[in-house]
Amino acid sequence: MRNMYSHFLVGVLLLLTFISCNNDTEKKEVPDVSNIEVNVEVRRLEQEIFALKSKDEIVKYLIENPEIEQKYFLQAGLYPSRTYLVDALWDFRQKVENDTLKLDADRIFGDFEKQKKEFEQAFKYIKYHFPDFVPPKIYTSVSGFANWGFGGDVIDFGDFIVIGLDYFEGETATYRVPEVPNYILKRYSPDYLVPFTIQILSNRFNKVNANDRTVLSHMIAWGKAYEFVDEVLPYVPDTIKVAYTEQQLVEVNYNEGYIWSHFVENELLYKSERMAVKRYVDDRPTTSEISGESPGRIGRWLGWRIVSSYMKANPEVTLPKLMADDNANKILRQSKYKPLSRK
Repeated sequence: MRNMYSHFLVGVLLLLTFISCNNDTEKKEVPDVSNIEVNVEVRRLEQEIFALKSKDEIVKYLIENPEIEQKYFLQAGLYPSRTYLVDALWDFRQKVENDTLKLDADRIFGDFEKQKKEFEQAFKYIKYHFPDFVPPKIYTSVSGFANWGFGGDVIDFGDFIVIGLDYFEGETATYRVPEVPNYILKRYSPDYLVPFTIQILSNRFNKVNANDRTVLSHMIAWGKAYEFVDEVLPYVPDTIKVAYTEQQLVEVNYNEGYIWSHFVENELLYKSERMAVKRYVDDRPTTSEISGESPGRIGRWLGWRIVSSYMKANPEVTLPKLMADDNANKILRQSKYKPLSRK
């Protein structure tokens, strides 16, 4: 693998220029969605909660917002009644560190108008591909990193999605997400908020075969998720979509043939052991089995390459057809995937 990266260094500058001018996103035909109308409703729950000045006001708020109370605040099952929830929300509201998280969210995201426009554009593309799609309402929150039993980074409740702004406040925040390694923490920043949410939303459409636990099945499932994000956020850089640095993305593109050979020669595709999935698909700082320089989640990226090849080889396959197809082996077989091998 060291030799692989020595070969990479020879062509890195040329490839950086080539990729910046000729990436797949720019080549892909982007549909015109200007005539598609969507309504994006945004509610700033963190502002609503921090505006409540007493337990009585919290009770009134919960009564007036039963959907938020039942689906969001009580979804974890930690509070047996409204009384316990009111006490928890009041405690949450009183903590200085939570107030700091909210102030940071106000500073970093402002009126959230930038993100609202990004969601509006993404929802237009989704509706283009899936005409029956009803855009979910977007609720923002500050959860205190879910320490009070409600909230999280992104939770899809069906008719609404709750986004924990405190998770995505980035490097300028007073507090960062606790107990998260740096290779994951870098993705908890404002630039990732909308793409991460769209990736979560793709689960609604991404059919998988629960009985197929092979490495290949996991790779293709993630590849379909990345392809979904690519289709509905066509102007977002691939570095954000796959959460790789520009150098990492150039390296894996350059060494695609070598990486694919590693999977084939070690007969990884049809392994179903959990450890194999963990090594090649799950979040890790590196895929050390390939190289100390090879980034983690390499199976997800490779799955996207296979899915992209499948879509190019089968232009009659629409995004809905792709997302509804849970036959990972068929997608690989019909992808005609054969990456360039560099010596």
